[in-house]
Amino acid sequence: MAQSGTTAGSTTGKDSLDAVKSAVSGVHGMGEAVRGTINGAVDTSFDDKAGEAKNRSSAAEGVAEMQDGELKGHGDGAHAGTVGSMSSVPSVDGGMASRTTAGGNGTL
Repeated sequence: MAQSGTTAGSTTGKDSLDAVKSAVSGVHGMGEAVRGTINGAVDTSFDDKAGEAKNRSSAAEGVAEMQDGELKGHGDGAHAGTVGSMSSVPSVDGGMASRTTAGGNGTL
């Protein structure tokens, strides 16, 4: 006679997997909170109000991930952005070098 439902072993495995996912979510959330806070400070120093708001939102989402243990989707480009509104950065020899990505739009 066949049994239906889950066995104790499969329930334990699922519980373990859920615990790992929750831990990963917490670590990811902490990273998002730190990233949002640091990038927000950079945006504040360059008076970039839009960047400040975006990074404040990222930090808040990170805190929420740590609290509820669920990863949030970042398909909206949450990790994409610019550093202030700088189009050039100091080069190794002390001059200014143009900074662009493969797309050529200056985003990271």
